[in-house]
Amino acid sequence: MLTLTLGIRRQLAAAFACSLASLIAGCVLGWPSPTLKKLREPDSPLHLSTYQEAWVVNALYYGTVLSPFPSGYLMNKLGRKMSLLVLCVFPTLSWILIYFSSSAYMLMLARLFAGFWTGGTQTVMPIYIAEISEPQVRGVFGTFIQLNIYLGTNFAFLVGPYVSIQLMAILCGILPVIFFVLFGLCPESPYFYTMEGRHAAAADALAWLRGDASVDAELRTVRHSVEKESANQAGVFRRIADLVTVPANRKAFIIVETMNALQRFSGISCMMAFSSVVLPETGALNSDHCTIIMGIVWMVSCLGTSGLIDKAGRKPLLYVSSIGIGVSMLWTGVWYYLDENTTYDVTGWNWLPLAGFLAYGCTFSLGLGPLSSTYQGEMFPSNLKGQASAITTITTALASAISTGLFAVLSKNVGVYMNFYIFSAVGFINFFFTYFYVIETKGKSLQMIQAELNGEEIVKPEMNGDSEKV
Repeated sequence: MLTLTLGIRRQLAAAFACSLASLIAGCVLGWPSPTLKKLREPDSPLHLSTYQEAWVVNALYYGTVLSPFPSGYLMNKLGRKMSLLVLCVFPTLSWILIYFSSSAYMLMLARLFAGFWTGGTQTVMPIYIAEISEPQVRGVFGTFIQLNIYLGTNFAFLVGPYVSIQLMAILCGILPVIFFVLFGLCPESPYFYTMEGRHAAAADALAWLRGDASVDAELRTVRHSVEKESANQAGVFRRIADLVTVPANRKAFIIVETMNALQRFSGISCMMAFSSVVLPETGALNSDHCTIIMGIVWMVSCLGTSGLIDKAGRKPLLYVSSIGIGVSMLWTGVWYYLDENTTYDVTGWNWLPLAGFLAYGCTFSLGLGPLSSTYQGEMFPSNLKGQASAITTITTALASAISTGLFAVLSKNVGVYMNFYIFSAVGFINFFFTYFYVIETKGKSLQMIQAELNGEEIVKPEMNGDSEKV
C-alpha cells in the first residue's frame, strides 16, 4: 500500500496543480455544445451560419496544431513551469473575447487562442508531471490530466445550459487565474535545472519534491542521464531526425504516436462532439440528459483508474481497455445498423447506445485515455522531449480533426453505424499493438525506461548509492 509521505504529498500537490491546465482545456472543449444551441435561438443577439459554426468549432484544432513546436521550444528555454505560466495568457484572452463576442470572427479567434493553450499544455504538461514524480506514483499522477479534462467538460455541460454566455465566460475565465496562482507556487522540474547546469537549483527542487529527504543518489542519476542524452546535442531538425533514426528513440516514437492516434480514432473526440446529436431518447431522458450522465460516469471511472494504474500495470489496463472499447462499440454499431438499414423495431432497445457510450467511457478511462499521455511523458530522453511531445500533440490534434470529419461524412453517406464499427476495430487493433510492441513502464524510473529501450541491462538505483539489477 502506498504511504503518503511528505514527498508524495508534495508531488501530488504539484502534479494536480499542473493538471488544472486540463481543467481549463476541458471547459474549452465543452462550451460550444450548450453555447451553439443558444446562438440558434430566435432571440439570440448573434446568429451563426452552419459554415460559421463549423469554423468556430474547428478553429480550436488549428491552434492546437500550430502551438506545440513553439511550446516545446519554450519548454527547453524557459522551463516547464514558466512555459505553462506564460501560456496562461491565451485562455484568458479567449474568455475575454467570448464575453465581448459580437461576431463569428471573434468566436473563431477565441477558439484559436484556446487551441494555442490546448496544444501548448498537451506538449508540456505530461513532461512536467513525469519529471517530478517518483516511479510508484507517476502513473497515478498522469491520470489527473484525463480526469481534469472530464471535470472541465462536465462543468461546461452542466452549467452552460443554465447561464448566459457572458456569465459562462466569467466563470471559466477565473480558472486560468487560479491555475496561475496555484501552479506558480510549485517548483520547476529538476530535469530542466540540470539541463541548464543549475545543479544547486535542481537539488533544491528535488529535495522539496522528495520531502526534504536526501536526494544525492537520485540527483546523480538525473545528472548522468541528462549528460548522456545531451552529449550529442544538435539542432532542432537533427533532433527530430534522431526520433526516427536512432532505434531506441524510434521505438518510443512509434509507441507514443500510434497510441495517441489510436486513442483519438477510437472515437473519443466524436463522442464529446456529437453525443447529444446521435444518442436516442431513453424513456424520460433526452439526449442532453444522456450526455450529462455519460460525462459523469466517465469522470467517476477515471477516478477509479487512479487507484489501479500503478498497481495493475500499464499493459493489463490497456488490454482491458481495448477489449472494452471493441465490444461496446460493436454492439452500438449493430443497434444503429438495425435502426437505419432494416425494418426491425429497435425502440425497445433505445438504451443500448447509451449503455455502449457508458461502457466505452469506463473502459477508455481505464487505460487508453489516461495512459497515452502517461507514455508521452515517460518514453523520450530529456534532450528530445520538447520535439517529441510537440509532434505527439500535433498527431493527436490531426487524428481528432480527421476522426470528427469522417464521422460527419460517413454518417451522411454510409450510416452512423459505420463510425462505431471503425471505433470497435480500432479497439481490437490497439489490443494487438499493445501486446506485440508496447513496453511495460510500471515502477520504472525514467532512466530505467531509457535503458530498456536501448536494450541495456536495467539497474535500479538505491538511496544509499548502490545499485540493484532488475
